[in-house]
Amino acid sequence: MTVVLSGCAKRSINGDLDGQWQIMKIEYTDGSVATPERTYYCFFLHTINLRSVGGPSIAGNFTYKGDDIKIEFPNGNVENLKLYGINGTAVDFKIRALSSSKMTLQSDYAIIDFRKF
Repeated sequence: MTVVLSGCAKRSINGDLDGQWQIMKIEYTDGSVATPERTYYCFFLHTINLRSVGGPSIAGNFTYKGDDIKIEFPNGNVENLKLYGINGTAVDFKIRALSSSKMTLQSDYAIIDFRKF
């Protein structure tokens, strides 16, 4: 029975990237810094969910190849996305660091530091 049930579960395809990440700091290109509380990115398979306690939850799709993550939010609102360090409905991130517990992403708008939650 265990073999049958485990065969139906979706497995991680993105290695250390998959999971829930808490934003620890956002450093914007203008030099300003934000430390949003209880704000998260959740990567799984080809989907991303951004959520903040008391704030909007936004779903999108992403592709991950090498050190590049390309994300699109088909129903995203730019003003809501800014809470997450994103300034448009499509964003390209370069992975500056990624381990099982810490990640740093960089776009042309911000550098975002995370811890795995």
